[in-house]
Amino acid sequence: MSNTGDLTDIGRKMVEFPVDPPLSKMLILSEQYNCSAEILTIISMLSIPTIFSNPKGREQESTAAREKFFVPESDHLTLLN
Repeated sequence: MSNTGDLTDIGRKMVEFPVDPPLSKMLILSEQYNCSAEILTIISMLSIPTIFSNPKGREQESTAAREKFFVPESDHLTLLN
């Protein structure tokens, strides 16, 4: 939004996406960084219930499987993996 309350050019693009505003802005800006496919994957993963489960009796197996995807610096990169 501009200082006068009008939608900016990027704001007009953002309203076209059926996701939260920060996610739509992230997707729009990803084009500049040539990472749209990766950002789209991350947004998709954030838009669904978690895929990581911890079933009773299989906690160790579940944790070991999750660790294959884990990136300590970023939950988003973990989702991308």
